Amino acid sequence: MLVDSHAHIDVKEFDMDREFVINECQILIVNAGVDFQSNLHTLELAKKYKNIIPAIGFHPEFVKDKVNEIDKCLELTRYGKIISEVGLDYFWIKDEDLRKKQIEVLEKFLQIAEKENKPVIIHIRGGMKDFLEIINSYRIRFVIHSFEGSVKIANKVIEYGGLISIPPIIVRDKVRQKVAKEIPLDFILTETDSPFMGPEKMSRNKPCTVKIVVKQISLLKRIEEIEIEEKIYKNFVSLFTSSLTTS
Repeated sequence: MLVDSHAHIDVKEFDMDREFVINECQILIVNAGVDFQSNLHTLELAKKYKNIIPAIGFHPEFVKDKVNEIDKCLELTRYGKIISEVGLDYFWIKDEDLRKKQIEVLEKFLQIAEKENKPVIIHIRGGMKDFLEIINSYRIRFVIHSFEGSVKIANKVIEYGGLISIPPIIVRDKVRQKVAKEIPLDFILTETDSPFMGPEKMSRNKPCTVKIVVKQISLLKRIEEIEIEEKIYKNFVSLFTSSLTTS
């Protein structure tokens, strides 16, 4: 079975064909909430579709204009199987006070993850050094979604107990190709970040496009596609089993 470990199927880009997209192939889809309303929509989708796994969080970009939603999002984590989308974004957020706020918010979600034994899918853009210092204080299972760093940083993430998630943009990204080729398959997941991060610029991405990621990893590692697909599914199950079997 295919795995899309990070998607946003609740957004307006899927209003016209959401059900078709969700059922287009045999796949598990982790839908990541980014604010209060998207968290609610994510939970609604998970009730309607058996192959959608709800992930509840608060996107780090929103510390600048949705800070009043943080507590409500924290409360909603009790209803999700996974915590996401949370993390640090220093690419869009330059203000030092807001970056400190991102760290504060991230730690609140990590505390819940540790206490409730829930995995966390992390958004990191430019804040990896700070994140690695933070994560070292927690005993949690985590994934770096849409990883964009070097092989050296990927290995550091793995050393800290994390996994690397790769989107379809890998087909046009030499850095991600190098990472996928050189790190062990045991630490790789696939995702789409739908409707973003598509294989072609400005294209609408969708969950079943993870097939392209599987194919690209197969070519890079010279391993059959079916073996890649099966191993990634096992990686996912191993990471999330305890939370997925908890009511």
